[in-house]
Amino acid sequence: MRGSEPEDPAINRVKKHEKGLIIHHWDTDGISSATLFLEYLKKIKKELLIENYTPIIGNYFLEDGEINRISSQNYDFIIVADISFPKNNVLKLKNTSKAELFYFDHHFQEKIEEIYHFNPIIEGKNGEKYPSTSWIVNNYLGNPLNLPAVLGAVGDHETKLKNKKKIYKAITEFTEKLGFSFDHLLRMSELIDSNYKVGDRNGVLEAPFVLLKNDPKEILNHSTWNQNLEKLRDDVEKQTSKPPTRTEGKILIWDINTPYNTTSTITRRLAWKNSHNIVVIVNKGWFPDRDQVYIRTGNSFFDSKEIIDFARSLGYSAGGKKEVVAAIVPKSETKKFLELILMKLGANR
Repeated sequence: MRGSEPEDPAINRVKKHEKGLIIHHWDTDGISSATLFLEYLKKIKKELLIENYTPIIGNYFLEDGEINRISSQNYDFIIVADISFPKNNVLKLKNTSKAELFYFDHHFQEKIEEIYHFNPIIEGKNGEKYPSTSWIVNNYLGNPLNLPAVLGAVGDHETKLKNKKKIYKAITEFTEKLGFSFDHLLRMSELIDSNYKVGDRNGVLEAPFVLLKNDPKEILNHSTWNQNLEKLRDDVEKQTSKPPTRTEGKILIWDINTPYNTTSTITRRLAWKNSHNIVVIVNKGWFPDRDQVYIRTGNSFFDSKEIIDFARSLGYSAGGKKEVVAAIVPKSETKKFLELILMKLGANR
């Protein structure tokens, strides 16, 4: 979509406000989405004071202390982008902060009628046309295709984006005009993601402002991000070279213990290597008191929404998309949760 106005004017209500906050996911898609909003909001009202925030890395919810700190800043509006918070968490943020709340996402989630909630996926739209929240936000804002929109999509799908032929064609045409390649985009996404994967929350918060420069070289030559990447690549290689800890029919289970937040990348790589299986990763090394449980498929299928809803019904933080589930589970409950999940996934015992 090209133009200068959003397809829905709701976001323009911020013109009447003075101070706002963007809460975004810590990955490339969330950072790219935040960049798009930062650019747009400053364009429509230069006097707006805009800050950005990411939750405690690994938490798909805001803790009570975070909500209280955010509320104490008296923001007029809050934009949440690319992070699937539970409905009750969103409503607590709204009611405690008293701010006008806008929510943009592309994950499976419950429609929240009490706020402005823009998510084409839960409206029944074709997910193939919406590869990332950054893509959705960019279209919503009426922008031509640009670097943040593209990076969010590449960050979420990596080389699998080539299977989305129309999206991939648009991206390659965009990169060719600027004189760089799809491989450069992959590298940029890895570099941006390196911040959250090494646990550098400040790096995550600074990243949208690097992207605002709209210069691929700023990303590719960022010295700290390149140093991060060397550590992370060694870790991913180490973890993905191990055999499964356990096999249940077509379900392959890995127990890992890494201090880096590489669980999503490891799960993705192992799912692609084992495309006819369901891959389950349990990382015991990121949180001191909780485990990360990730489930992903290559070419096989499972009902991710059922698993997400089930995890949330047990009180766990969980989210995901068509092919992936991420849940955070207390260590004392991981074994029981895993057995219940295996039953739901139809493991042959």
